Amino acid sequence: MENPINDQVCDSRDLIEYKEYLENEILEAYIEWAENHNDFKDEGDIDLQIPDTFEEIEFLAEEAFTMTCEDITSEYDAIEDFCNELESYGDFEYGEAIISENYFTEYAEELTKDCGYLPDNLPSFIAYNIDWKGVADDLKVDYTEADYEGTTYYMRA
Repeated sequence: MENPINDQVCDSRDLIEYKEYLENEILEAYIEWAENHNDFKDEGDIDLQIPDTFEEIEFLAEEAFTMTCEDITSEYDAIEDFCNELESYGDFEYGEAIISENYFTEYAEELTKDCGYLPDNLPSFIAYNIDWKGVADDLKVDYTEADYEGTTYYMRA
């Protein structure tokens, strides 16, 4: 599964689904790692519990496990932090648009047109001279900000 966060717009439900996908990937990797640990542990070492769910994972040897799955665990940490920042706003759980700062001006233009705020027959000498950056800046008042990997994203608050 591919990370749904991009340079334009993603749906919060896709982000939640991706976070759950990463949890399952980590769970599978942890189970394999724990089983290998239990099979080849030194005498006197304790058996690691084999979890049934992600929440049951006990990172008893966190450094050893995370070193074997560093890419996926660091990506999960970043996604989890991003979700935690956004989940208390809007309808995150039920679907909110998460818009990249790089795309927010185009998003504001599309939103304005889709909501019918501009007539279809607006003359081009007016339509081509609308300050969409200014419109986008004004719309940001109704949005919350969150950063992910150095890029700011907006979601309706």
